[in-house]
Amino acid sequence: MSGSSAFQDWIDEARGVSIEQALAGRSTALKPSGVERIGPCPVCGGRDGFSIHPGKRVFNCRRGGVGGDAIALVQHLDGCEFLVACEILNGRPPPDRTRGETPEARAERERAQAVRQAQAAQDEARKTEEANRFRERERRACWQHWDSAGRSLAGTPAEAYLRCRGLVVPEGAALRCAPEHDFFERLTVEGSSTKANRVIHTGPALLAAIRGPNGKFAGLHATWLDATRPSGKLEIFHPETGELLPAKKVRGSATGGHIPLVRHAAPTDLVLGEGIETVLSVWRALSAAGWEHLAGAAFWAAYSLGNIGGAATKSVPHPSETQTDSLGRVRARLVPGPVPDLSRPSLPIPASVERVWLLGDGDSERVRTENALHRGAVRFRAQRPGRQVVVCWAPAGEDFNDVLRRAAA
Repeated sequence: MSGSSAFQDWIDEARGVSIEQALAGRSTALKPSGVERIGPCPVCGGRDGFSIHPGKRVFNCRRGGVGGDAIALVQHLDGCEFLVACEILNGRPPPDRTRGETPEARAERERAQAVRQAQAAQDEARKTEEANRFRERERRACWQHWDSAGRSLAGTPAEAYLRCRGLVVPEGAALRCAPEHDFFERLTVEGSSTKANRVIHTGPALLAAIRGPNGKFAGLHATWLDATRPSGKLEIFHPETGELLPAKKVRGSATGGHIPLVRHAAPTDLVLGEGIETVLSVWRALSAAGWEHLAGAAFWAAYSLGNIGGAATKSVPHPSETQTDSLGRVRARLVPGPVPDLSRPSLPIPASVERVWLLGDGDSERVRTENALHRGAVRFRAQRPGRQVVVCWAPAGEDFNDVLRRAAA
């Protein structure tokens, strides 16, 4: 074999290394996102600006403005030249050893790499500290709103809203009413990365306290109200676009938290659903029916399906929904799958709970709801061996509040 052929084969060997092999041992923070894995760049830091596409065998770093194959990845991560990257991937110098990296050059490269990594770690630590300060400011702001709201719902717009849905409030439920609560959107201040709040509406709102994984106050769930509408919820339209905005907002640190609606110090049963109205509807129906587990049960609202199911290991094609990509190709829409990523934190369930009853609304998108509840069931069983998890569905096209009101009609 000629020297030039051997050299080209050596380069081709490096180019054939998979993107996962090139990244091995350099980053453990990448998480599935469709067909890619995303997360912070091992060099530039950040949160989700770095991605790899195993199928295409490429990477992309938005912060660094670079991308490419395994060789380009090593060049980016190690700050080295093309041939040095090939040598690192192959584990040996080129056939013509005089063209390999010298010990002095290697030492200088590793020194420069260590400096870059130390700087990236400092930048990441600074950003984490800033994020923690922001979360604590948000938590304190939420607490001020919660603390200033009326302790009793009696005679408030919130009581009227729940009553029109056939609901009453259990004693000790983490619910209050704010007579004047701001609905705002977050805007980026022109010319900077600073965020500012712009108030779109101020009016009465049902407030719910979110308890974090440690059991302490973590944030606030708000539902804006309008007694003139049949649903009792306000219709809020964006002042520029005219878009109808959700009448509910979550503020603060919400991940892994819950809204306690019926409290119990050491429950044997936990009834867990997405919305406040759903869980209160089931509590009222079970109370009227004399449910055998009622005395030992807690009732929680998780305020989102994602909080019940947690992160998935991967996304899966939706069986019927499609989307059109930038090239005009129609493809199945990817949604979070049914298998949970147990390496990532989720909603913690009290160790005393022997049975979890998960509530599925029949008017929610079925595939996403089924996948989320399945992930939650697997998680909650894994938290305590032998724990039973039962998924309970409202009839198709209805939620549990529809069922309650239909039964009372």
